[in-house]
Amino acid sequence: MRDPAGAGDRRFRGDERAVSVTVGYVLTLAIGAVLLSGIVIGIGGVVDSQTDRVVRGDLAVVGQTAVANLESADRLARAAEVDRPSDADSANVSVAVDLPTRIAGRPYRIAVDNRSVTLRTDDPEAVAEIPHVATVPVESSRVRGGPIRIRYDGSTGRLEVTER
Repeated sequence: MRDPAGAGDRRFRGDERAVSVTVGYVLTLAIGAVLLSGIVIGIGGVVDSQTDRVVRGDLAVVGQTAVANLESADRLARAAEVDRPSDADSANVSVAVDLPTRIAGRPYRIAVDNRSVTLRTDDPEAVAEIPHVATVPVESSRVRGGPIRIRYDGSTGRLEVTER
């Protein structure tokens, strides 16, 4: 059954309770959204800072591993040359190094020269340069981060770093 026309309007004209509940609910949601967005923004800065720190630390660790293996290949090459008979073929040394393909989920590059091994990533922009003490000349090269091979070719007398 229907209310006669206008009868419902008179009954609820002075009642404003439903409005206050609705307004309270909307205000609660708005305040919650503002607080949540503030927390997300604050945590985002901390996460970026931690990621940068992790990337720099991991670059240094991976760089030390690469340098240690380069120096090992240098020692092996020198030992192979010292003990090689003069009428024998030239000495060859190869050292396989398993480096990670990504650091903190980001790709990186390795540059090797006669003085140091440099690891670099773009996001975040970080560089780690680790000097080495290899006495055999090192061929300058640039490779992607990941498994590498360090070779000594007795005919050229140089160490070379390549991707595997």
